[in-house]
Amino acid sequence: MLTRDGVIARYIFAFCLFFLSGTEMVTGWPATGCGVAGTIELATALNRWSPLVEAVRYLIGKHSRDAVPAKTE
Repeated sequence: MLTRDGVIARYIFAFCLFFLSGTEMVTGWPATGCGVAGTIELATALNRWSPLVEAVRYLIGKHSRDAVPAKTE
């Protein structure tokens, strides 16, 4: 789950990407990439969920000392 600030940042980032391709500041394949990236960012903002954020949380939890049980002998 994304925080409120994360959602607002994704809306702004999606708007910027759509603005770049919509005003033809970038054309061709880079414009296609901007459109696809903007769509992905808008979808993650609307769903308030990001697979990248979840992957980072999983990896941090996996490698933290609290997540690994201590050996008892």
